[in-house]
Amino acid sequence: MRLISQGAQYAISAIIAISKHSEEGAVSASYLSKSLNCPTAYLSQILAKLKEPGILKSRRGLNGGVYLAKPVKEITMMDIIAAIDGTEFFDKCFMGIEGCGHIEPCPFHEFWSVERKKIEKWLNDTSFDDVDKRMSKKWFDLRLQFSNGVPSFR
Repeated sequence: MRLISQGAQYAISAIIAISKHSEEGAVSASYLSKSLNCPTAYLSQILAKLKEPGILKSRRGLNGGVYLAKPVKEITMMDIIAAIDGTEFFDKCFMGIEGCGHIEPCPFHEFWSVERKKIEKWLNDTSFDDVDKRMSKKWFDLRLQFSNGVPSFR
């Protein structure tokens, strides 16, 4: 069971890669798609969804591509998930039962209401600066390969 979609996973990975590349300038969707092993057209759609809420900006031309619109300490995990998957996860019944609520709760309603608030708080409180600090060099090196100082996902 996944809590987030494959698209959100690609978006999170792309933000990590772009943040590691931020000193170099913009990163092309084509380059990122190869690094993430993701179809370019699909990744381009995902990256476009991150432009609307002001997470990414783009530049056309020879050195074009996408880049962070704000510092990583101002981008949260929830920003990415909300932009790609929406926030429906935090409003729906665990079992997907229509009308589940305080009046007619399902057997999991009380538990899930508390737990999803914890998850939502953690996602809102966790910035990509926090992610970078928590990511050990060993973990990073196992998943990313640098070529000329540019990250490439394995």
